[in-house]
Amino acid sequence: MAKKRGKIRHSRSRSKGYGSSSSQKKVGMILGNLVLSAILFIASIGLYYLISNEVLRNFFWMLGLIFGFVALAFLLVYIIFVVKKILKK
Repeated sequence: MAKKRGKIRHSRSRSKGYGSSSSQKKVGMILGNLVLSAILFIASIGLYYLISNEVLRNFFWMLGLIFGFVALAFLLVYIIFVVKKILKK
């Protein structure tokens, strides 16, 4: 009786361009999230100054704080990626 052959897996060798493509995708994602959180921060602070209702003012102030810290975190991650790229060269 004949045996069934298993699938043979071939490993791919990584080229130099493979790592940079992944890194570029990460940087693009970080920049996109940074811009989005910065826009939401500015919108929240703007609504904080426009609204006269005290409950909504507190709500938009808290949203502004949250989005501000998130934007700051993405900015730090972006700076780390830039420094890492500079030091790699």
